[in-house]
Amino acid sequence: VVLFADDMGAGDPSVYGHPTIRTPNIDQLASDGIRFTQWYSAFHVCSPSRAALLTGRLPIRSGCAGSGPTGGVFINTAVGGLPTNETTIPQLLKPKGYATAAVGKWHLGQRDEFLPTSQGFDEYFGLPYSDDMGASAWTSETGIPLPLLHNKTVIEQPTNLGTLTQRYADYCHDFIERNKDNHFFLYMAFN
Repeated sequence: VVLFADDMGAGDPSVYGHPTIRTPNIDQLASDGIRFTQWYSAFHVCSPSRAALLTGRLPIRSGCAGSGPTGGVFINTAVGGLPTNETTIPQLLKPKGYATAAVGKWHLGQRDEFLPTSQGFDEYFGLPYSDDMGASAWTSETGIPLPLLHNKTVIEQPTNLGTLTQRYADYCHDFIERNKDNHFFLYMAFN
């Protein structure tokens, strides 16, 4: 299980010493699992950092970096995405018998050929881009209503962001339960 969070500092969870933020569930995961004490993100914004984690390559090498402070971020009308010739973690794990799922914010291209199920994942449940890039009750964004996808099918548009985190958790729980007796890889990317 890999948890990926935007805008979260290494010292934000209480397990890493934050004096006022309490994160008992993250603390329990750290206690029961592996606790990493060093991490260097390959980029400071969404798409390039996700591409780097999933491919193990610097964003500039996968074509997912650009100039400016938001360089390399795939917007909701982008025609590109993570190149299909890049090798991702789930593509390496599937031949070894792993079930794979991506849940949450993808942000590596919203066209069919760039979605998680085209990049090695068996399942996908989430938003194809950032929750502030589509119209919803939570944003002032106009235009395309924010879509929620299951695999490559839009199942809700605009997405109800008020219930999304719980639905992500429910999907992850279901995936783990369905695969608890087998090898699995779950990538949960928070918005």
